[in-house]
Formats: sequence, C-alpha cells, structure tokens
Amino acid sequence: MKLLILDLDRTLWSHPDISSTSPPYRRVSEDAVTDSHGNTIRLNPCARELLALAKSKGLLLAVASWNNPEQALAALEALGLKEYFDLIVVEPHPFKEEMIKRILASLELAPEDAIFVDDNTAICERVKNALQGLRVLNVGSDVRDLCDVKALLEQKQL
Repeated sequence: MKLLILDLDRTLWSHPDISSTSPPYRRVSEDAVTDSHGNTIRLNPCARELLALAKSKGLLLAVASWNNPEQALAALEALGLKEYFDLIVVEPHPFKEEMIKRILASLELAPEDAIFVDDNTAICERVKNALQGLRVLNVGSDVRDLCDVKALLEQKQL
C-alpha cells in the first residue's frame, strides 16, 4: 500500500456533518475544536496517531469527503492536521468513487496501491464496485475504529 484515503465525518472525527458547523473554529484541546456556536468537533481515538504512523512509514495520505470544502478545510487546519495530507478532496456530493479516481490519477497510482476508510456502508459498497482492487475498510463493520486501522498498519497487514 502506498496511499491511505480517509473520510472525515464519523471517520476521522466524531462529528456527523462538518458542513453544518460554523467557522471560525477554536482549538479547545489537542484533539478538539469548537465552532462559533459552541459545537464540538473531536478527533476520533487514534486519528492523530494513525496519521503520524502512516507518514512515518512513507505513505501518502488523502481525504475524500462529502462536505462543503470551507468548513472541512478550516476544521482540518484548526486541528493541526492539514499538513499530514498530500491531497484533500472535499466536494458537496456523495460520489466518492469519482473523488478517489481523481486522487489516484493525480498521484499516478492504481486502485491496488490504496486503501479507503469510510463509515458509510453504501458509499463503501459503491466505491468497491467502481474501483476493483481498491481495499475498502468500513468503520463499524470491517474495523471498529481508527485504532484498528492503526493496528493493521503496525502489523503490516495493510
């Protein structure tokens, strides 16, 4: 594997819809920010550690997220995560297979070179069907959380 592609909502962070929040974001802890209305966006367990481990192993990191770019990018920046990612694709539609095709093309990689992690079962199935060879991990069924993804990476099973 050369590339790890992550979803944001309910995957990288616990918030279900970053597009419903209102920047600016204010850091309240190492792993949490609040928006201008006091809504909290908190990283899921092992998120920061997974990103650091992936980078230390020389992997490329990308985001494929169904959101409004303004909020998603501002939240990544506020959480101090934006610099981990080699490519960030955030678009206001659910067609992640199209986002991932563009990510792979941009990085000149094949589906076999990447893993995609998302919490949405329907999106995971659609991506699997559209991109043969891409490994897809559904948070909640294939893995419990990002700690499981980190453990798989540590054990060289990814």
